Amino acid sequence: MSRPLPFLPILALATITACSSAVTTTSPAPDATPTSSAPASTTAEPSAPSAAAPSSAAPSASETAQTDALLAVELTDVRSGETFTIGELATTDGPVLLEPMAVWCSSCRSQQHEIIGAHDLADFTSVSLDVDLSESPADLASYADREGFDWAFAMADASLYRLLQDRFGVAATNPPSTPLIVIEADGTVRPLEFGRGVRSAGDVVAELGAG
Repeated sequence: MSRPLPFLPILALATITACSSAVTTTSPAPDATPTSSAPASTTAEPSAPSAAAPSSAAPSASETAQTDALLAVELTDVRSGETFTIGELATTDGPVLLEPMAVWCSSCRSQQHEIIGAHDLADFTSVSLDVDLSESPADLASYADREGFDWAFAMADASLYRLLQDRFGVAATNPPSTPLIVIEADGTVRPLEFGRGVRSAGDVVAELGAG
């Protein structure tokens, strides 16, 4: 007669059998496509070269005139009645020699006669600008005709008078200081030294850089 098994071993065996039955092994379906475990590439494929964006071009003289208040001021020739801007003249006929002046100023008159000689030596455009707000267009036209000056003469108004002072100082509106301002064809504004006295025709051409 066999001896009965102890109770605890029988219970442990039953537990192991039940756990083994519950464990299932999951394997991939035979037709599943394996997924690569390699990391995705972060390097973008080179694309076909595209046309380079155009570089920013330097502003033209007309664009400069639109942003420079002095070059955009509309002036009127007191003899012909034609309107113009310094910016327009510089673009088409530059450089421009702008001369603030007054009819009563003897230094201005002497300088303008030297400018006649300068025109014989170099190619540039002159504009004489009357900055005496008490003078009239008729007085200025009569003066230019009497002296034989054949370039444009125009009157400055109060706004332009202030603009000249703010930008170049009081000397720019003081005719005896014989102020001269050069406007290059590209719209660059370059005041010559004020207060030097009357320049000779040769000096005017040399400082203009024209030939």
